[in-house]
Amino acid sequence: MSSISVVIPTRGRHHFLRQALESVMAQGHAPHEIIVVDDGVGAAEAVAGMHPAIRVLDNGQRGPVPARNLGIAHATGDCICFLDDDDWFIDNGYFARVAEAFARGAGFCFCDGILRFEDGRPDLPFAFDADMETLTRDNTILISGVVYRRSLHLALGTFDESLPYYWDWDWYLRVARAGHPLTHIRMAAVAIRVHAQNMSGESLEAQRRANLDRFSTKHALPPVPLKNHLDIATQAPGKPPQPDPSQINT
Repeated sequence: MSSISVVIPTRGRHHFLRQALESVMAQGHAPHEIIVVDDGVGAAEAVAGMHPAIRVLDNGQRGPVPARNLGIAHATGDCICFLDDDDWFIDNGYFARVAEAFARGAGFCFCDGILRFEDGRPDLPFAFDADMETLTRDNTILISGVVYRRSLHLALGTFDESLPYYWDWDWYLRVARAGHPLTHIRMAAVAIRVHAQNMSGESLEAQRRANLDRFSTKHALPPVPLKNHLDIATQAPGKPPQPDPSQINT
């Protein structure tokens, strides 16, 4: 049975982090280990005593993508699962479903989710397919809940630290173009918190645009419209419009 190393990068959001960790520990299929990578200070003290499977690494405030690469470098499970520190699992059977998929030969799995608004608006479903062709247009995969074989990094390398906003999209496209199927676990397994601290706010639009252009050039793509997961969810057929579409991770 595949063992799962859960990697949670964090920076100064200890009140969110504990909820994320509790949701991992509630999974019926227990993870092999939980690696918290602290890109700020104080995470070790914030999670002390929660569970013996949790260990905390210090990223030296080098940024979120180096934090993820550090977590991968220290992981010992067969598979890597990512969860952002402000998100949490809402289905305790998700890891069991993933384990079944890997037992059938899957190498990369992703799930559906919900966007949870802190201002009290109703949850917005996020459920989209993804393959090599669709990923040339949109990033329809939530990084929280992604699980893949750690061995993919031996063949494809680590995350591209020159793409601080689009490293995840870059990784998915690299995996797909290398011929690895992307297995869609069709269940709303993760909640994505929509709040003012998310990375894709309007104040970062210029940096995001420049980084998206770099991503497009790297993959020989035509210009890609700037959007985030909230944009994708609200622009899907039949989805109601939502105000303030600038506060969600891409």
